Amino acid sequence: MSAVTIAKMIQLQESKPISLPADFLETLRQKDVEESSAVMILAPSTKIIRIIPTKSPEVVKVAIEIGELSPDFLQELGVVFMRSKIKTLYSTGLCFTQDSCTYEGYLDSSDLTISRDQLQDELKEIKGVSKVDITTLTA
Repeated sequence: MSAVTIAKMIQLQESKPISLPADFLETLRQKDVEESSAVMILAPSTKIIRIIPTKSPEVVKVAIEIGELSPDFLQELGVVFMRSKIKTLYSTGLCFTQDSCTYEGYLDSSDLTISRDQLQDELKEIKGVSKVDITTLTA
């Protein structure tokens, strides 16, 4: 029977870094590429870590703070991403905290067809958005 997932048990010790087993690396690496990159994302609330292969060694994190959530927010966000041909590697969806609502998305920088400044400006135009923060993660 073919496997749907690959699993290994590990020890979580501060003094012992976690390294990925060879079969994990083989599965994650891009074919015909000597060096591959990935973004590692931890969701503290669920304690789930995701490792997502990327085409480039640079990922853009888009964080949007929403002061007043409109029913059309996700649709308007989708329009900005579709118009700019942006594909998300990972998205938190809408996360409600004590005093605000936040959206976070991670984008492979090689997929960006517009400048970060232009993306930030377009996202700020969405109704209810109070703050947009765009940061770059590099391998």
